[in-house]
Amino acid sequence: MNSQDMLSDVRDHMSRHNLIEHGHSVVVGVSGGPDSVALLDLMLRLRDDLDIEIHVAHLNHKLRGEASNLDEVFVANLAESNRLPFLSKACNLDRGGKSLEEAARDARHAFLEDVLDQTGSHRIALGHTRSDQAETFLLRLFRGAGTRGLGAIKPLRDAVWIRPLLGMSRERIVAYNEFRNLSFRTDESNKDTRFLRNRIRHDLIPAIAATYNPAIEEVLARSADILQQEDELLEQMTEPALKVTVRYRGKQKIILDVDTLFRYHISLRRRILRKVLLWLQFSATDITFKTLHRVLDLLHETSGNVQISPGFCIQKVTGSLILSRETLPSESRLEAPGITRIPWLDASVEIRVRPVSEVVGDLSHLGEYRACFDLEKLSGSLVIRNPREGDRFQPFGMFGTQKISHLLINTKIPRSLRDQVPLLLSNSSILWVVGLRRAQPFSITSTTKEVLDVVFKGGCLFSTGL
Repeated sequence: MNSQDMLSDVRDHMSRHNLIEHGHSVVVGVSGGPDSVALLDLMLRLRDDLDIEIHVAHLNHKLRGEASNLDEVFVANLAESNRLPFLSKACNLDRGGKSLEEAARDARHAFLEDVLDQTGSHRIALGHTRSDQAETFLLRLFRGAGTRGLGAIKPLRDAVWIRPLLGMSRERIVAYNEFRNLSFRTDESNKDTRFLRNRIRHDLIPAIAATYNPAIEEVLARSADILQQEDELLEQMTEPALKVTVRYRGKQKIILDVDTLFRYHISLRRRILRKVLLWLQFSATDITFKTLHRVLDLLHETSGNVQISPGFCIQKVTGSLILSRETLPSESRLEAPGITRIPWLDASVEIRVRPVSEVVGDLSHLGEYRACFDLEKLSGSLVIRNPREGDRFQPFGMFGTQKISHLLINTKIPRSLRDQVPLLLSNSSILWVVGLRRAQPFSITSTTKEVLDVVFKGGCLFSTGL
């Protein structure tokens, strides 16, 4: 085989990383540049051996005026000449505070994912090369990335995105295109050194190669590969650590056991915290080294709070670390009798109507999450909701009323969990601060005939005993 032909090496790379299985349908992202044109040509040459179906996709970012339109025409003609289905879209970038490169990448990925869904394909193939890998490594190094970030571009990501050319240098791509006599489009913006990636590509890496190590690109790509493998190992170690560290996981709250968390190496502590922040829909780009260490520093305090974004706080209380997203005012109407799921609390409520004779023997040992009320004293529908400003009730055994907020403070409910303490109401009257105190006016007496028997299961207080 001609030394300029990459087919065998690309096939080996794809096999080693299990990028495509026989019979797969593949969306090939083609910009019209040399890398993506070489990728499409190689995929065509492998099509019969792999028994794959190919779809060509092109996003016109409209960033370079007529040149962008000509890119689209070029790719459309390329697909037609090879009798391949072609899908394209033109868009005006909405940067939304992002860099131009980041906004363009996000738009391209969203488009390719849409094409994946439309075509029912299994993989999306992109033309990233070993040179891109080296540049990305340095970009992330300058920004202060750790093992995960320095792993840079993965050959296979999320079981969808594949990079068949990741082991090939840009020089090999150029040689391959000459060998195969492939034409392509040139994006002049890739020479614009106002962009950091382009300065790394055209200035920094050549300077390092000339002065320190001519194989610097290969060294950086190899380092990224090693860090990817180490990152995979740390991820495998993180999963079992999470299972024993997480005491409660809800949509808005996650509670970690501090003593268990401290048993792990600092690298695993960071990963555990990163995972749970992502579970709570915290933005991945905002989970910085500084953010994680603000939380890790809190672990050494007896108690305290860290507000890491509006509506998102982390609280350390004795033995527990509570990661909390603010719960907005929420309310659920209950089936009575019946079982009602309360999704916003990750809980359920079971209600039965029973003669008093069936429960009288239980009244002294109901537990914190079961309560009984005189049915005759109730009116209106039953709801579960979270506390609101000004809520008051008459606690069992008291003559006067008390603010719910005072009860939560007095019973030492952590501040970050108070917006998820369930209140049971009937016709706007609070019957029960679930898990804490029943209301006096609705209690069972010697004249009670029928009882509303309520059992609450789930939620952060029930699950952790806080």
